[in-house]
Amino acid sequence: MHELPLLIFTLFLQGSVGVTLWLAFGGAHASQRSALLPSAGAFVLASLGLLASALHMGYPLNALNALRHVSSSWLSREIIFASLYLAALGFATLLMFVKKPGWKPLLVVAGLVGLVDVFCMAQIYMHASVVTWQHVNTLVLFIGSVGIIGSACMVVGTRSQSTVRAAVVIVALLVLVRLVMQPVWLADISAMDNTVVTFPHAPLQMLQQLRTVHLLSWCVSVVGMLCFAAGGLKAARGTMRPGREQDYRFGADLIRKKDPVLLAYLEKEEKMTRQVLAGLTENDAQNKKETLEASEAG
Repeated sequence: MHELPLLIFTLFLQGSVGVTLWLAFGGAHASQRSALLPSAGAFVLASLGLLASALHMGYPLNALNALRHVSSSWLSREIIFASLYLAALGFATLLMFVKKPGWKPLLVVAGLVGLVDVFCMAQIYMHASVVTWQHVNTLVLFIGSVGIIGSACMVVGTRSQSTVRAAVVIVALLVLVRLVMQPVWLADISAMDNTVVTFPHAPLQMLQQLRTVHLLSWCVSVVGMLCFAAGGLKAARGTMRPGREQDYRFGADLIRKKDPVLLAYLEKEEKMTRQVLAGLTENDAQNKKETLEASEAG
């Protein structure tokens, strides 16, 4: 349980960076109104992660001492870039809330700074004394978590078919890359000296004992990817069914943002069509009434 705060910090920050990258470079949330809620969620997620990381420290009040070795310590660099990321994301969210311009470039900056922070985070583990972490596979796993968690968060509650499809493609590709990297990592680790012991652990011997767990994790990753893809594609097809007023309004909102003149023309045509149909219905009712009166008179 002692490592749980560190796990929360790692996953929450990676997911927050993933959502920020979606907002910065994705086209589905191009307006302040649609991007405000995901941006605020990413900010809360990162804030909770940073608070959890403080619980992992033996003396949280001495956390500022970790900033004294930026030139030589990956941990110091991680803290610096995490703080810059949170500041940029928070300021962008504030601009969206007060409906001021400039939030989009700030999201781009926050996303890029967040990626640098995830890179620093991976380097901490790659430069640790645990030999099973000293591989590029660690960086692949961290970057993969950014894309997978961020994409999964963006799919929740979205009505954009393109967003769902893009998220499915991203998750599938990242899971496949991670699966391809695993045999390479295992081969490189197995080629190392099995007598290497990193106190207080013997990581290579532990790895041999956990091969079944690794195989099970691969199977779970594949099953999870397939379930996510099936659910996402089913939801994307559902948004294309005709006869839904919600979908009509969503399409009208898109037209209004792109071309208000076209929307006004379409509304005018729709109004005229309804008037014509109402007139035809009225004439039809009058004809039926006259026919009925004539038959009764006869």
